[in-house]
Amino acid sequence: MASAAGHCLVRFMDPDSMKSISMCTQPVSSRHSLQKFHHVNITRYQSCSLSMAMMNGCKGDPRLPVGIIDSCTLPAVPSPALALEKLHSAIFGLKSNPPPFTSGIIRLQVPIEEQIQAIDWLHAQHQLLPRCFFSGRSRKKDSDISVVFPNGNGQSSVTHNLVSVAGVGSAVFFRNLHPFSYNDWRSIKRFISTECPMIRAYGAMRFDARANISSEWEDFGSFYFMIPQVEFDELERSSTLAVTLAWDDALSWTWAKAISTLESTMDKVSSKIVRLQKEVSRTFILSNHHSPSKMHWDLAVKKALEIINRSSTPLTKVVLARSSRVITATDIDPIAWLACLKQVEGENAYQFCLQPPDAPAFIGNTAVCNRVVIEPKKAIRKLPRVQHLYARLAGRLRKVFDRGMYAGPVGWFGGGESEFAVGIRSALVEKGLGALIYAGTGIVEGSNPSLEWDELELKTSQFTKFLKLEVPLRSRFENIGTPN
Repeated sequence: MASAAGHCLVRFMDPDSMKSISMCTQPVSSRHSLQKFHHVNITRYQSCSLSMAMMNGCKGDPRLPVGIIDSCTLPAVPSPALALEKLHSAIFGLKSNPPPFTSGIIRLQVPIEEQIQAIDWLHAQHQLLPRCFFSGRSRKKDSDISVVFPNGNGQSSVTHNLVSVAGVGSAVFFRNLHPFSYNDWRSIKRFISTECPMIRAYGAMRFDARANISSEWEDFGSFYFMIPQVEFDELERSSTLAVTLAWDDALSWTWAKAISTLESTMDKVSSKIVRLQKEVSRTFILSNHHSPSKMHWDLAVKKALEIINRSSTPLTKVVLARSSRVITATDIDPIAWLACLKQVEGENAYQFCLQPPDAPAFIGNTAVCNRVVIEPKKAIRKLPRVQHLYARLAGRLRKVFDRGMYAGPVGWFGGGESEFAVGIRSALVEKGLGALIYAGTGIVEGSNPSLEWDELELKTSQFTKFLKLEVPLRSRFENIGTPN
């Protein structure tokens, strides 16, 4: 396990798991193999709204293993449209030949012989919810996360590094109001396996799970993870479209329900993908409210300095944070906004988007570390727009707002390994309410409250720079529709 204080990436890997991830031509399972799929032509179903009823894996017995965990790779195709058609046929075959288990999870995937950006695919899905997006820093050639696709003879022939992942719908989700516990981890672990490493639960946890949850974070609970029903994986030089269905009779979520909701989701999935322009529709910022205000910020910094300067305290650094409620004239598209942010911090940014049903979108564009170095001295880490001062000790004053999942762990659990980053440089985008933009700064001996406030402004500017900062004059609104 590797970890670092501050703005870092953490990766957990099972000792027995291999660095390269292998996908099978034939279904594999530690318990049972799937029956052969029957590939037949089917007609598209009529569109219908996604069902809000989904399976919460936290409600099950974490001690009981599911009956089957399986994955199957179908033959590669040249386009997303053909991949979607092939998955429809495979699902029809599964529907005709259900596995003889009362619980399980199955993933079907189709390699696509073209690299398509996962964020472009997600943007084309017309805000199907829930949805998620995760994109790690630029992978080097010796990257330790890769996907091996087999050739027709069952031999591994093509290895492509995983670039980013997007998903819509929920095969199974994990949410609760209490702090994330060992039993919650066991509930997730029921549905993942080292033999099917691409079945992953994507999500985040609250920064302070003991604090009261404010209204804007209610739908996330204390933590929220989802295994997508439909997933698009962007790889180096290729892509993958996959579907996953999970069921558990003990949770009143049967195989028939799992198939039905998956078909409903797939009927809304679009295979027409247009490259996202790296710009958002510029809109006026009507108001910008900070919590804490500048006056209360100055007081908090002074209080932090008083604590740091005490001879009896071991603290050398206190991290304070601010939320900024930005109200805009029109709604902000969180996916388009996220696509633009990649240009701000460069290719070394860890990007994410997590949005439960009927909830705001939590997006972020944070910094990561390649390795862990712990030193007794402070060190400076330079980024394109800001620089960070590292210290071994950090503290937190009493909160002035609900941080929600800002500064909490964001990432995914997998059967072979897991990867998490700190959810800083983030925003909560709400339809009709603009966005809450979060930023923090480290207070050390000699810090100046005004200069620290300026650093917050610099950090939030990566979001606001894509909007029109000037507020329209009131007279412009009053004159609309007034005859000359």
